[in-house]
Amino acid sequence: MARPRSTAFDACHAAVPATLFAGVAALSMLAVHPVFVALSLAGALAFSLVARGASATARGLAWQLPLLALVCLLNPFFSASGSTLLLKVGSRSVYLESLAYGATMGALLVATVLWFEGAAAVLTQDRLLALAGRRARSVPLVASMASQLVPQMLGRARAVRATACSCTAAGPRPPLRDELLRTSTMLLSWSLEDSLERADAMRARGWESGRPRTCYRPERFRARDAAAVAGAAVLLALSAAGAWAACSSWEFYPRMSGLSPWWSYLPFALLALLPALAELAARGAGRGEAG
Repeated sequence: MARPRSTAFDACHAAVPATLFAGVAALSMLAVHPVFVALSLAGALAFSLVARGASATARGLAWQLPLLALVCLLNPFFSASGSTLLLKVGSRSVYLESLAYGATMGALLVATVLWFEGAAAVLTQDRLLALAGRRARSVPLVASMASQLVPQMLGRARAVRATACSCTAAGPRPPLRDELLRTSTMLLSWSLEDSLERADAMRARGWESGRPRTCYRPERFRARDAAAVAGAAVLLALSAAGAWAACSSWEFYPRMSGLSPWWSYLPFALLALLPALAELAARGAGRGEAG
């Protein structure tokens, strides 16, 4: 199994990247504005290239870019609105405004996925468990178990269907409904058996014992971490104010209009590019020390 890459956020407390990535992902999803979406996509793509590498980013873009194109091209057929007619496909009219809205939503979807992939590269399961409070330990535990069990169940479903299809001595292949019913029944019995073993393992480790669980905190929240979180919060507040002002004046329909002054996009541009800039600065400092 490949060892995860070290990032610039490994040297700080997990609260710093959690605040930064959660804030920029939330603003990216809420600010439906072409400029903000373009800045978010550029920042997410830059951090993915720097932190995750070109090969991992290309593997993700192999299915993300077709999804962007699909959303962009299908939106004019579901929402035929606008004032700039581009062409007619049968009885449907394709307008520039509908095409721009579809491209914005597709880019927003890709940017959000890239931000979550970048956050997963920085915030491992151990850091998320250490970040959660003592009373909220079960929330990241359930999330981490779900992230492991869902791919495992999908792989088991493929294994069950492949095994059933290879058993030709049992007769012809059953209809799709019967095949799905048989696969779901096998998966249910398999999951129930695993749940008993997993519950016994968790009970042996002290879960649901009725006593407060002690924990070891591998990271210490220092003064510089508090300053970084405060700085990220201030930048998030400025970005949210700029996004509110820009989105309030912007309109896709009936004609695209209402761009705000350039300085209203500056805080979010800095916020979106901050993870990539921090990673580049850390790598430059590491090369300087090595030299």
